[in-house]
Amino acid sequence: MPPLHRRRALAWTAWGGLEGLGSLGAITGLALGAPALANPGRPKVRIAVDEQNPPFMYANTGGQARGVYPVLLKGIFAELGLGLELIPLPWKRALRGLDQAEHGVGGLYANSERLAKFDYGEPLLVETVRVYVRRGGLRDLRGLQDLHGLRLGVLRGWTYGDEFDAARRDGRLRVEEVAMDRQNFGKLERGYLDAVLAVEQTGEAVMAGGEFPSVRALATPLMENPAYLAFHKSTGQQALLKRVDAAVARLRDSGAHAKLVSQGLRD
Repeated sequence: MPPLHRRRALAWTAWGGLEGLGSLGAITGLALGAPALANPGRPKVRIAVDEQNPPFMYANTGGQARGVYPVLLKGIFAELGLGLELIPLPWKRALRGLDQAEHGVGGLYANSERLAKFDYGEPLLVETVRVYVRRGGLRDLRGLQDLHGLRLGVLRGWTYGDEFDAARRDGRLRVEEVAMDRQNFGKLERGYLDAVLAVEQTGEAVMAGGEFPSVRALATPLMENPAYLAFHKSTGQQALLKRVDAAVARLRDSGAHAKLVSQGLRD
């Protein structure tokens, strides 16, 4: 079978219903041209986000994508004049679709395995990952080694960098996965976990209701994790990612990026 960039447009129906166009170059001209995508009858760039990771990305009761990354992505694509279809999915399904070149994914962390398969732009946002423990538990965090041997709650399908992934594979980290942060905090409160990893704003939102009085955040963050928009390398979206990078830079310079993040946290 020829490489994806030489196949007919029929193979790209998952990206926006394009049929009968010639090469990928013709499709890219539509996908990246502002006048074409400003027309609602034209295809849109399809990007999946996590449906269960508030306040960063989630699906509301109507099935619409909400939160920080959907708000950011809408602002970026409006800045570019491009059409956008946001698809809230379970995270593992979103990653599977990315791996199968069905859509892009927003709010994705990077590691060496992903960098080998996916094209990334510049970070959309840098997230602070904190460690949450029960009072009387771990008191200080000097590095990842302080978590060795603990029962550690994380989100299903997430990566926390190459060092973390390696320690997880060789058994130094005892990791338990769930779909939502609130589930991890409940397990921690009841003593079924020793520590939980969560993005700072998410942890603050989960704890704000007072449901987990025994839980506290350690003062030292575990890591600063950049989060990106990514596409499978076979889809040839490098030019789009460069345009997204330029739009993000303009939004940061104007102050609009910070306003979008604030809006997304309240979404």
